[in-house]
Amino acid sequence: MNRTFWKTAAAYLVMFTSVPVAWMAAVRLSHLPAAVLPPPSQVWNVFRTEHHLLWYHTSFTLYEALLGYAVANGLAIFLALLFVYVSWSESFVTPWALLIKNIPFVTVAGVLSIVMGDTLAPKLIVVVLASFFPILANLSKGLRSAEPVLLERMHSLNASRWETLWKVQWPAALPYYVAAHEIAFTGSIIAAIVAEWFLARRGLGFLIVESIAEYHADLLFAVMLISSALSIGVYVSCRLWEHWIFRWRVRRKPSSMRPVPAGP
Repeated sequence: MNRTFWKTAAAYLVMFTSVPVAWMAAVRLSHLPAAVLPPPSQVWNVFRTEHHLLWYHTSFTLYEALLGYAVANGLAIFLALLFVYVSWSESFVTPWALLIKNIPFVTVAGVLSIVMGDTLAPKLIVVVLASFFPILANLSKGLRSAEPVLLERMHSLNASRWETLWKVQWPAALPYYVAAHEIAFTGSIIAAIVAEWFLARRGLGFLIVESIAEYHADLLFAVMLISSALSIGVYVSCRLWEHWIFRWRVRRKPSSMRPVPAGP
């Protein structure tokens, strides 16, 4: 493990230990009732007594986020390859992609929930719409960042399009593709929760709406902690994946000046 890894681990450790300290300080200084600002002990009691309920709804949110994210990846990879090999397709698809990107997802989720009801389809569509654009933009840029010299060399060797893609363009695009996951994968969790606010009967979004309607503050805080933990866990997983993929990269230290031996 390098020094950067341990610095990052220490930073996350400080964050996780400071949150309950700041929480307790806010409880004591605000003098708000526990029904409004519950102490950590009360929220921990919710985790202990309602863990089956929390896991049941968390599993549905995770399923929707992961499935929608897989679909978003497939769609983004297909469109990025289409942009590279069919030049006119980007001019046709880009305006639609920008339009979809700038539509508020809360509005889309509400309309889809009214039209499709409490089914899996509206949640998946919202997750896909929230996730695929960062992947598409980064991957398209990465595929075009391949060195022209290498592309010319592959052409001179009569390499097929697949060989050129796999051996030159994809390695060049991989850093862009991995970086996109840090944003898009975290966004898929948030999008799934937002989609569950409307007409849903399960999921963390449903629990948020129910806890607010019933003034169940400790349950709301528990769901908030679970949502934050999922997002942080997804982000850290992406960073670890990036570190593993590019483990061959070694940070070169500046070599010390050594005297050149005199010739004979």
